[in-house]
Formats: sequence, structure tokens, C-alpha cells
Amino acid sequence: LTFKILKADTYGSFKEHVSRSFNIPTKQVRFWVFVNRQNRTVRLDAPISDSLTNISMEEIHAKMTSRQNEMKLYMEVAEIPLSGLTWFPTNHIMVLLVFIKYFDPDKQAFEGLGHLYVQKFGKVGDITRFLREKKNFSPDTPLKIYEEVKPNMIVEMKLKSTFQQSEIQDGDIICFQKALTEKEIQERTTSGRYWDIPHFYESLTLRIVVSFKPKLKYRDPNPEFDLVLNKKWTYDQIAGAVGTYLNTDPLKLRFTTAHSTSGTPKSDIKQTTAHTLSEMLQTAYLSPPVHILFYELEMKEPTKVYWLGSTVKNEIVIYFRLPNNGIINDIIKVILKNEKVTLSSPNSRIRLFEVYHNKIQKEYTETEPIERIHEYATLYAEEIPQDEVHADQNDRTIQVYHFTINPIRIHGIPFKFVIKNGETLENTKVRLRHRLGMSKIEFLKVKIAIVPGTSYVKPEYLEDDDIILSEKKLSNEECLGLDHLDKSLTEKVIFIRG
Repeated sequence: LTFKILKADTYGSFKEHVSRSFNIPTKQVRFWVFVNRQNRTVRLDAPISDSLTNISMEEIHAKMTSRQNEMKLYMEVAEIPLSGLTWFPTNHIMVLLVFIKYFDPDKQAFEGLGHLYVQKFGKVGDITRFLREKKNFSPDTPLKIYEEVKPNMIVEMKLKSTFQQSEIQDGDIICFQKALTEKEIQERTTSGRYWDIPHFYESLTLRIVVSFKPKLKYRDPNPEFDLVLNKKWTYDQIAGAVGTYLNTDPLKLRFTTAHSTSGTPKSDIKQTTAHTLSEMLQTAYLSPPVHILFYELEMKEPTKVYWLGSTVKNEIVIYFRLPNNGIINDIIKVILKNEKVTLSSPNSRIRLFEVYHNKIQKEYTETEPIERIHEYATLYAEEIPQDEVHADQNDRTIQVYHFTINPIRIHGIPFKFVIKNGETLENTKVRLRHRLGMSKIEFLKVKIAIVPGTSYVKPEYLEDDDIILSEKKLSNEECLGLDHLDKSLTEKVIFIRG
């Protein structure tokens, strides 16, 4: 509660005013000042003596809490007198006021039991009888007693030490619980509960509220919801909690992070990640934290593959979804089931490769896991050409890609091509033209060049049809470049509307 008073009001008038507000006799009320300790906790410091009854509240504030703008007080209420007309301990130096909290590992909760006076030079074990009586425990119930220095610093107290040796001051918080057996500890650990005060407090400091939203709202009837999770949890633990909430198999869940600015889906989180929840939610430097994860069911990878027919020109788009724990061969099987896909032979081999910036970056083997495919990869599949299947040890397979004038102006679909041993450029051109699906007239506009692996070296254009390309000592980084216009740009129509 907040009370506004005049600076000139005396402590006596203030005390009487507050006591009357709560309908409590003034003699049963004592006020303590709060202070901010160096460890960033707020604790009681000292009681305001009744000898200051005629002193103004402004003077008391200046004397006892001068470092704080507001005067924060704790109102101590005595229910019964200690002796005769004495309601509060008179020897403040030798007697300490501490607050008591009980931890119930079954309920996973604390219970405040008010405050207690302890002797400064009394032993910690002296209060165990009082604590047992407070909870109606049997006299022989073993207890564990801790000091709550701050939420992330819980120190077990030695029963044979004095409160002074334990560095206990007025306003400190003492927590206690039953001392559990190994069997009781195992039972609570197995059920996912924290069995002691330090671990429970650690869980509180690591708690985080995460909002879960369906990634594909247009087809997902599942709700948005919030869960209280632990920052140190792994992917499997998060999936377990979400699976329990949605009443679904956690193995069928997939999560995606959110953009810190727009709150829209950002990057998929791999099921095999070793990251904790805190690391999954981490944003870029200076970006606001976003405690949002998008989820989708069935744990299937949305996949799109471009199937190339007998020529690079023939392109079919195939959409499907596969389990994230599948392998590349599963993708190939789905492709072959598509009615538009035809092979030259039942024994034909299929190649799946990844293209980035119009260059082949990786060719996948059939046994590789699907999860290795980059989230934003462009995938192509094709029947491996017969001249590549039957290539001998003197032939060489090279990457071919398209560009316009400058090798960095890349376009089109790259492909692999066999440089046959001893073949002239004239015959190589014929095979290239068929692979591209171009007419003779179209192919006349194509210039062939050997493109180095480094961008600052100019390409070597091949103009003599009698050149034996296999005699060129090509490095692994060099490619065959086809210099011609990008038809996809010339085919675009621009509308100007008035």
C-alpha cells in the first residue's frame, strides 16, 4: 500500500494513521525500513524506534533511507505480547528478525510462514523444533535449512553453526524442507520435479514464457498458446512439453524461430541441434528478444525438386513432403513415382544436386540424410546421361554453366558434362547442343569458354573447332562456360499503365 503524508508529519502521527487504517492497536505495530543491499536484493535493515515518535518523517527518511527517493517500510504486527506489556524484542542487537519459507517438493511451491526471532549467537539447529511444529511434522523429521541470499544464490546452513557465524542479518530469508531419502529423490527426479530448494530456485531463474504459433495457419487448426519452459531445455524436452499440450507425438513436431522485428517465421531448427532453448531464441546483437517459436506437425520436410528431362530445357517441378529423418533415396523414389518422369532405361541412375547462384554446389549420395539439405537450397534431379555412365578413365566430367558477357552474370541451369578423350570441339558442340535442347540456329549464338575458378582471371574462349578439349589441362575449379543471352529476361513483358 502507498500512503502520502506531509514531510512535517511526525512518526507518531504516521504510525497512528496507518494502524487505524488496518484497525490494529498502535502498540502492536512496528515499522522497519527497507534498504537495497549490494547484492541487488531488498531486505529489512532496522526498526524505527518509538523514541522517534515526535520526529518528522522527513528527518527519519534522511537519517535511515537517504539514498532512496521513496521511503519503503515493512509493517510488523505482533499478535501476542512477548511478556507483560512488551510486544517486541527490546534488545535489537542480540535478536534478529528473519523470514521463513517452506518448500514442498511434491507441490513444487513455496509457502510463506511469516517471520521469526532468532538469537544472534543461537545455533541454526535451535529453530528446527519450531519449523517442525509450523508444518505439523513429527519431532524426528530431518530438515534441510538454507539461506536465500538471492534467487540464484542459495546456501545450505550448518545446523551446528550460530546465526552470526552464518552471517545472518535482520530481514534475511531462511528456507527449509524435509531431508529426502535417495529413493524419494529418485521418484521426484523421474517425475520431472525438483527435489530440493537450490534446484527449484535455479529452475525459477531459468523460467521463460514462450509463445507457440502454428507456422502454416491457413491449413493448421491448432491454437496459439504460451508455455513456461526452462532456458536450458533441449529440443527433445521442448517437443515433449509441446506434444503434451497438443496431445500429439513430439517426434512429429518441427519448430521455427521468429524474426526479431516482424515476428514472422525465420529459420527451421534442426531436430538434432545441441542448442538449448535460450540459444534457439537468441537474436542478433542489439535486437529485441523474441520469445516466439512457430510449430508444425508431422515433422515432414516441404520439398521442391526440378526434374530435368532428356535436355536441360525440359523442366518439371515436383512438390512433396518427406520425414525429416529420411534419406536422399526417399526423394528419388518419390520423383520416380511421378507420372511425368520418364527414363531411357529401367536401370537408369538418378542424380540429385543442389544449385546456388546458378552453379552446382553439391551432389547428394543416396544414403545421405535429408536433413543435410540446406533450408533454402534449390534442388535439381536428372537421369545421369549415358555418355557419363559409360565414360572411361580417360574421359572427364566437368560442370557447365551459363553467363552473359561477364562470367559473374550467371543465369540458367548448370549441368555436368563429359569431356571425351580425343574428341574435337566440333563434335563436343554437337553433344552440348543436344543436351541444351537448342536448334542449330539458336546454338550459333552460344560462345564456349573455359572459365577459371577465380573471377579476376578472364575466360578463355574456344573458337577453333579442331581444338581437342581433353588436351586442355583443366583444374578442378575450372568450368565450361556458355556465353549467351539470358532468355528469361528477354521474355519478360513490361506493361506501362497510364
